[in-house]
Amino acid sequence: MPGLLILTVGTGTTGNYSDLTQGLINTIGLASPRLFWLVPSAHGDSIGVAQLIREGCTSRTAFQAWSSDSPFRCIQSPDDIFDCRAALCEVISAARKQLRRGESLTLNPTSGTKQMSAGATLAALDEGVGDIVFTVGERRDGVVKTGTEKLAPFSTVQFLFERDLRIAEDLFLNGAFKAAASVLKPYTSSEATTKQAAERAFYTALCLHEWHRLNYGSAANHAARFSEDLRCHLKRLSGSDECSPIVLGDMLSGADELLRWGDVEEALARYYRSSELAAKVRLGSEHGLKPTAEGGYPAADVDGLPGLSSGLRAELPRRSGVLHLGSDLIWRILEDCSDPMADAYFADEVLRSGLRQRNQSVYGHGSEPCNPARVREVGERLRSLIKAHIPQALSVDVTALRPLTLSRNHAVRLSN
Repeated sequence: MPGLLILTVGTGTTGNYSDLTQGLINTIGLASPRLFWLVPSAHGDSIGVAQLIREGCTSRTAFQAWSSDSPFRCIQSPDDIFDCRAALCEVISAARKQLRRGESLTLNPTSGTKQMSAGATLAALDEGVGDIVFTVGERRDGVVKTGTEKLAPFSTVQFLFERDLRIAEDLFLNGAFKAAASVLKPYTSSEATTKQAAERAFYTALCLHEWHRLNYGSAANHAARFSEDLRCHLKRLSGSDECSPIVLGDMLSGADELLRWGDVEEALARYYRSSELAAKVRLGSEHGLKPTAEGGYPAADVDGLPGLSSGLRAELPRRSGVLHLGSDLIWRILEDCSDPMADAYFADEVLRSGLRQRNQSVYGHGSEPCNPARVREVGERLRSLIKAHIPQALSVDVTALRPLTLSRNHAVRLSN
């Protein structure tokens, strides 16, 4: 389908075998656009050439005047690359409004000063024009011989993809996975030269987005597009109950990532959640108590724990025979049961006071910003506690399969 065409117009280089006006008329004929715009410089000779081209085209109805006052959007400073780019950006914006379904917008920056050509090319790349076409042919006296013109297209998709992949990579490295995927999405339906790489990067970003949300099933589906090993790992996480060591290890790893990205308050919130989950895992593995599918504990099972003090038993919130226990109560139950992990937890005042800062943050009941160094210490102490008492939570390195980059899907194994 004929599309839309924008051409820059200079004054030409004199040659025995070349005629700029006829050459550009021939160029328009080869392109056969439905509509075309001419962009000369403000120099009188350039405007004159543009007028001759307009008059010489057999399909004059295809020519688009810039306005009712002027047929052309003239470049006032043809030696200023930024002025050239600004003018072409305006014309591209106007032309886009005329596009029909299935049509493409093409820019031909062959004619004009070098700054006009360079500025037009920059404008096309800035505005995401799909194709840049240069007029080539047999050369005589340094210019294309009239009558030998051919069109040499240059697709901008590869250039734009490489540029946007760099942008997406920066977003990805800082944890903005959904934003990275949004940048890459347009290229997943583009030409074959970028489609495969774009899809791989796109689904990697989506996978990490869902993984970070602990939405393991969706993350596994995205991972299937680029890594069977990672898909299997995420599928295993998806099939594990909340109080399994592997989920605890993944939760702790996610908190570490948040801290690395500078999301300090959310990192502390995940460390706090990891602490609560660690207590639940310990209660299940060492004392045989696991929460129901609804998240509560049968009151009779908790009451039957040996060593549970009558005072703590009286504090437990009961509802229809079910106890819904928060972090503090679970740790106190473990303490009453003389659990070594609880003893180590209550002995570490730095860890506990650091975790309590979550209550003053936006993720608790306040708006106080958290100190990054203090949160980092909380993470280190919590990891040491878990490593000493629930080593199976860290036996699988959850970072080993995590893609560290969009352009090369590999990960570096980190030691615990």
